[in-house]
Order: sequence, then structure tokens, then C-alpha cells
Amino acid sequence: MRIKRLSCILLAVASLFIISACKKDDKDRTTYVPVAGDEYWLGHIEQEDMQGYQFRILSRKGMVDDQYVEKETGDIINDAVYKRNETVKGYLNIDIVSIESSTDTASDAINSILAGDDQYDVMFPHSRAAFQYAVQDALVNFNDIKTIDTSKPWWSQDIIDSCNVNGHLYVLDGDIQTDRLFYAFCMFFNKRIFDELGVEYPYQMALDGTWTFDEFSKLVKKGSKDLNGDGLLKQEEDQLGYYTREWYGPIQALYSGGQRIYSKDARGIPVLSLNSNKTVDIFSDFFKLADSDDVFLQLTPGRLAKEDLFPVGRAMFADRGLGSAQALRSMDDEFGILPWPKFSADDEYKTVVNGHACLLTMPITVPDKQKSGKIIEALCALGNKEVLPAFYEVSLKTKFSRDAESEKMIDIIKDSIIYDLGYVSGGTMNSVGATLAQSNNHDFSQFYAQNESKAQTDLQSFLKSYGKM
Repeated sequence: MRIKRLSCILLAVASLFIISACKKDDKDRTTYVPVAGDEYWLGHIEQEDMQGYQFRILSRKGMVDDQYVEKETGDIINDAVYKRNETVKGYLNIDIVSIESSTDTASDAINSILAGDDQYDVMFPHSRAAFQYAVQDALVNFNDIKTIDTSKPWWSQDIIDSCNVNGHLYVLDGDIQTDRLFYAFCMFFNKRIFDELGVEYPYQMALDGTWTFDEFSKLVKKGSKDLNGDGLLKQEEDQLGYYTREWYGPIQALYSGGQRIYSKDARGIPVLSLNSNKTVDIFSDFFKLADSDDVFLQLTPGRLAKEDLFPVGRAMFADRGLGSAQALRSMDDEFGILPWPKFSADDEYKTVVNGHACLLTMPITVPDKQKSGKIIEALCALGNKEVLPAFYEVSLKTKFSRDAESEKMIDIIKDSIIYDLGYVSGGTMNSVGATLAQSNNHDFSQFYAQNESKAQTDLQSFLKSYGKM
């Protein structure tokens, strides 16, 4: 009997789930109960029978599968999302209902919320749309939701610090979704071009903290090559050192030197902090490089490349969201991943998440906010266990092999993510890098002088509506 009991125990520990009979409702449902190994993620959440409560998720058009999938397909990330959801459904006896927004921003719910209609438990709108909900009093203050433990490591602490204004916090981000990493800016590099030049990959520089914009610029100039032999460096025909777009490099450059559009003063109140000598230097150096023949800065509308130069092997470097690694796995050349370079060696790596990413919000119409918060906490906790490792696995696989060095780089990127309230909440300065890229002279000082008064007015209006100040 002891042997039989021991065998049963070992089987339970080795299995990912125990499928057990539970209280049957009208659907004769089967509950999946987490076993040993889930205590770290779910141990602080008391198991509860929510009697088949329908937890309703509003996702942006075309982005439903980040939160909900119908079944396992063999795709690593798909199956991780499925496993997470099934575990939470069993642990709390709920159902998960996915609703797809009719818009790319998921801003179409505002009228129903303001009308008092209870249609969603949680929404994942475009980051800037999230703040439009917030300033119209359509969202729950997460500081009032005691069932969400924002001290846990699966929640982004920087967004909690940056977006908590006068006790009001209407947005969250964490491992409940992959957007935080998918849209985190990073630098990709072509290993073949490095090998042809006999140049060492910058991994060690990144680890040593010497991966700076100056070092990056030197490599960019080495990476250009006249492919057709006409003696000219043509950006649409030859190999370039760096390919970027106005919503990539010009946006991230500001944060490479630790600057922000809004920072908090000693009282914890956001202030317009963009204007500094360092900001002037950052944009000056960035656009000096971007305007050279070694770089293609794509502008929309305006200066467009016939094709993305990096996947076809005609760019030594390209910056974009980290999730692009998944699409680049089919390119002929092998690539590596780096954090975006620091402005100078004494800076810290800082990575901003592209504003296209979603943020987590809860409509004010949710009837039992603590219950919905508990479900959110469980989904985020298990996202850390199931979905985040799957994202790493997929992103680190090139056409040739898993890039072990890039794994350390992703850790740097993940640990350096910041949220600039001035970038995501709206206002005159929120797209300063992209705006300067579209201008003829890229003159930051001139732009700031012309727009400071309006920017200050925008900030005060935001503090009044968002922070109730």
C-alpha cells in the first residue's frame, strides 16, 4: 500500500495538472486544479468557486490571441496562453469570454461604459486610448482593488510609479500580456555583416555597460557598403549601417540618456521635464547620424524605402520592438539582439515600450471589482510562469539555432523598461522624437520654445482630469 501511495504522489507531482471531478453545473464541466509547483504563483490567491462566472475580456481588433485562444495548436505561445487560461478557469471555476474590438485602438467601448452598461471585466486598449478612457472617468482606480498585489514581480513597477498620480492609477502592465516585451524597443544586428568585417559582436560591450551611442555610431559607419559598385552609397540600393523609422529610433533616443517628457517632482507630481542640455545633445547626435548616407530613416508620409532593409540583409543594424524577432526567424542571415545603446557610459540602459502596445484597464461598470481583480491577478501570475518563458523561447530562436547570448540581452531589456507618462498620456510633446524626424532641421530647442506653453497647459488639464488635482 505504501508503494502504491508513493506512486500516486509522484505521479501527481510529475503531472502539470490533476484532472479532478468537481461540482457539476449545467455544462457538466471539468475543473483543472494546479498541483505542486504553482504555489509561488497562486499561493497568495485563495482558491474559490465563482460558479462559472463569465470573465469578459475586450481586446483590440486583431490582437485577441494575446489573451484568449480556443485550443492548443502546437504553437508555443498559443499553447502557453491556453494552459494559463485553463488553469485559472479551474482554480476559480470561471469561464473566459473574449470580445474583439471593432477598432485597432479598442476605444469603442467608451459610450457603453459612460452609459453604465456592464459589458467587460477588463480591457486592453492601445496605450494612448487607455488614458482617454481614464480622463473621462471610465476606469477603475487600481489602488482600490485589494485583490491585485502590485508588489509582485509579474507587475511592472515603473508603470505603477510613473502613472500613479495623486493616488489615482488607472492603467497597469505586466506578464498578463506579452505587449510589454513585444513592443519594447531594442537593436537587432546582422551577424553576417559583422563576420565579413571581422568585427566582434557587441554582446560583451552590452554586458560591460560600454555599449553607447558613440560605439554604435562607429559600427554603423563601418557597416555601409556600395553593393553595385557605382562609387555611390544609395540608400535604396546598397548596404547601410542602420535602418530605422520615425516611430522607432527617434522615439527611443530620448530615453537612452535617461530623459523623460514627464518626471515627478519632490511632491510626486508630474512636471514637464523634457527640456535639458542633455536632451539637446541626444537629439543633436542622433539626427547627425540619421541624416548621414549610412542611415535610412524612413518617414511616413515622406521618405519611404521600397522594402525593409534588415530582413533582406541590407542593414547592419535595425531597431524595432523585441517581438519582431519572431518574424525575423525566416531571414537568410543570422541575427542577434541588443539593448538600444546608452547615450553615454555613465547612463543606465532605459527601454521605452512603443505606444502601440496595450495597457490593462478595468471599466468603472464592473459590478464586483474585487472578484475581477482576483481573476486578473491569477492570469498575470500564471502569465509569468507560462507565457513569458514561451515568449523568450520563440524570440531567441533564429533560423539556425537558439541565440544564448541574446537571452542575456533580453534580460537587460526587460529589466530596463520604463513608462514615460508624457509619452503615453497625450499632450503636445508626446511624440517629440517622431515630430523632430519629420521637421527639416530637427531643432529640438526651437520646437520646445514654440510648444512649451501649450505643453504646460496640456499637463495641467491632464492632472486635473486624471489625478483629480
